Amino acid sequence: MKMDAKEFLRRYLAGERNFKRVKLGAVDLSGAYLADVDLEEADLESANLHKANLEGAFLYRANLSYANLREANFSRAEMWEVDLGQANLKEANLSMANLKGAYLWKANLSIANLNEAFLKEVNFVQCDFWRANLKNANLHGANLKGASLRAATLDRAKYNDKTIFPEGFDPDSAGMKLVSDVRMA
Repeated sequence: MKMDAKEFLRRYLAGERNFKRVKLGAVDLSGAYLADVDLEEADLESANLHKANLEGAFLYRANLSYANLREANFSRAEMWEVDLGQANLKEANLSMANLKGAYLWKANLSIANLNEAFLKEVNFVQCDFWRANLKNANLHGANLKGASLRAATLDRAKYNDKTIFPEGFDPDSAGMKLVSDVRMA
């Protein structure tokens, strides 16, 4: 179902939360309050969600590639297998979000908050994590090949033997914790 920003916001404000498979494309929803919205498999490619609040949102397999998500709030959001390829997540809040199996190739995560995020098997290839907060995040099986972790905070972030790090990166000296128990993943 294709929808423009005006119709989408009107329906959300009227109490509707289920927008599964909605096609919004390059819509401008900057600053919108969309907490607890269900955007499962929604198409938001190239959308502008700058400073939008999607706390607790359900974004399973949604397409947010190339989207402007700068300073957006995704805390506690369910974002399994979401496509965030080349998205701008600078200063975004992804604390306690579940991004299991997500695709973030070349995404900008500088100064983003990923504290306690569930990042199992996420593709972070060539992502920029400059000054990002990844404290206590679960990076089991994540692929960080070619990612920039300059000045990123990784204290107590968990990883396992399947986690792929950038060449020359030492997770132990970054304060990360090797956890091999599958129940912790």
